[in-house]
Amino acid sequence: MIITVHGNPAYCYTGGKMFDPALPTVVFIHGAQNDHSVWALQSRNLAHHGYGVLAVDLPGHGRSTGPALPTVEAMAAWLLAVLDAAGVNQALLAGPAWGPWSHSRHNTRRRSVSARWRCSAPRIR
Repeated sequence: MIITVHGNPAYCYTGGKMFDPALPTVVFIHGAQNDHSVWALQSRNLAHHGYGVLAVDLPGHGRSTGPALPTVEAMAAWLLAVLDAAGVNQALLAGPAWGPWSHSRHNTRRRSVSARWRCSAPRIR
């Protein structure tokens, strides 16, 4: 799904289903030098089990255009704009280690979007 955010196309993978903002929504945010594909399996699974899914490509990553965002605050503001453009009022946010900070900033700036974060990292054996 392509939406326009701050004048640039932003790509959100929806897990192979049409996005419906009325469903419980999970937003997956990738880490540095990655894209939405790191969340492919989780996105597809949730999308096919009753959730709305947005696995975003941050600006300058994957299929999203525009310059890479310079700060976590800028990423949080961009994410709010994505949620607005997609019509999302409430979401669970999932992302890498920088996520808790940006998600908590996001949560305090806008009370109509309920944000919870989950950190994740690949298992290393």
